[in-house]
Amino acid sequence: MASSWTTAQTPVSPIIWVAWTIKNSSGGQSDYSWDWEAVDAGGTRLTNGSQLETDVQPGQTARGEYPTTLKSAKGIKLNITSFNRTASY
Repeated sequence: MASSWTTAQTPVSPIIWVAWTIKNSSGGQSDYSWDWEAVDAGGTRLTNGSQLETDVQPGQTARGEYPTTLKSAKGIKLNITSFNRTASY
């Protein structure tokens, strides 16, 4: 399984979006769940969230995005605080 995490700012809005890409490299259909947080340079949590991707087929790449309450990504660190993969039925 390969995954990547980015923050992106849309040109029409000052809202920062958390975007993800998850590739299912397992042999079976999978569900993915994770928790994330955005912290400033001092380590203070500014926002956090939980995400879910379901029914990702073997070899499939799932992409998504989620808006945050952040107005700038300058000096912000994105932490993945938990990540789980389970078989999907």
